[in-house]
Amino acid sequence: MHRHFALLLAAFALMFAPVAVTHIEARKNAPVLVKDDPNEAFEAFNRLLPLVVTGDDADATAVREALGDKSPWVVIGAVEAVRQGEVSKSGKGKVFLPDIIALMDEKQKKLHKEEIVTVNVIACLGVLAEKDSPEALQVAQALVNWQKWSDNEVVRLRHMAEKVLFNISGEDCTLKAETVGFWEWWIRNKANAQPDKPPEKQSKTAPIIFKEPAVGTRIVFVIDVSDSMKWPINEEDLPKIKKLTSHLDWDKMPDPCCAMDLAKAELMHSIDALQPGAENPDAKGGKSTKWSKNDPERRYFSIITYSQEVVNFSEGWVEATEKNCNVWKAKVEELEPESYTNIHGALLMAMGLHEKGVKTDNLELDKDCVLGGAHTIVFLTDGYATWSNDSTDRTEKDQFGNPVGNGEFVTREKLLELAVRINRFRKVVINTVGIGNHDKELMRDLAKQSGGSYQNWYCRIVYK
Repeated sequence: MHRHFALLLAAFALMFAPVAVTHIEARKNAPVLVKDDPNEAFEAFNRLLPLVVTGDDADATAVREALGDKSPWVVIGAVEAVRQGEVSKSGKGKVFLPDIIALMDEKQKKLHKEEIVTVNVIACLGVLAEKDSPEALQVAQALVNWQKWSDNEVVRLRHMAEKVLFNISGEDCTLKAETVGFWEWWIRNKANAQPDKPPEKQSKTAPIIFKEPAVGTRIVFVIDVSDSMKWPINEEDLPKIKKLTSHLDWDKMPDPCCAMDLAKAELMHSIDALQPGAENPDAKGGKSTKWSKNDPERRYFSIITYSQEVVNFSEGWVEATEKNCNVWKAKVEELEPESYTNIHGALLMAMGLHEKGVKTDNLELDKDCVLGGAHTIVFLTDGYATWSNDSTDRTEKDQFGNPVGNGEFVTREKLLELAVRINRFRKVVINTVGIGNHDKELMRDLAKQSGGSYQNWYCRIVYK
């Protein structure tokens, strides 16, 4: 009876979790899976999340068994269940902190050959410890130990680990072989009133993209070019916008300035920040013009534009050399507003982009997407979703009474549900920027669910 009551409470708690699980199936009803089937990750997550939340000893044993499974897909499903369990109900995931830390041990080196495992374990550690919490030192030590045995040079993983370390320590220091000594000093002296002298530390060097540090080396810019972007910003609101974007050269901006002008200027500024030598720790003696061979800091970007149609404007990934950046900044200046706002199609293309193309049947776990896809997505819009890939006609009405597409994914709820599922294990950071009268809830929640940030560049627009 007690067990059934606990499960009932868990189900009730999940109804109000930030990310709801809509279809939880018992193992006996789960689909038949083949060896090394990525879909095991979703099956394991759906099965284990309720067990994490109950707090029942037998259920905890089942979760721990999954965390020790030989399949990397079962492991990441269990890791994500722990992470989401902690997000849903504080304290429920922390019970498994020793098990998550154990996954960062050198004994698990074989498991970490799948980069997606490391991505999910670091993301989980990020929610199991807070600044000044008892868990903070344990998490910091786990990340330092991992860096020492792995000698990690994957920039995305480094940025993720640095983000966790900054949140629990407040220290602006990178995590690489040269700085392990600093982090060992921090762990050793955290509780000391008079700590010994710290070794030299190195500041984090992620490029600042749309005012936020990028995670990883593959950045996708998703830019709204719908018709509403062409209208000018109200002159009374320009001082506020100029303050928010003080890094832009406003003397070169058109007068009057419209949302499209602002988006293009910010995009060109961000492309500049990706060039070799721009915040590049390996650039010595000034700004370099190209990447050295096999440089782990080598950066790539892609530009997706969307109105009713979604276009991979850059036609795939572009290496962020000085020459390429200058070429694409010039092309960005040519962008013009078009028609409706297909947020659905833009999101799918951004998540599906990889080195071999933009088409895949499995956005959620395609290995090409995991290894050669987006690390950070910057998603900019000035409005609300009015079209989707599954729309055929404008026969529906939005909350303002305006005609919109009749597709399922025009609604905010369905867009968020889709985004969460696609990104459940990918852990792509989505930073959102809203200009004018945009869908604040959608942009805020897209960012929040992915660990990204939301910037509200609200201003009144003059529709002539």
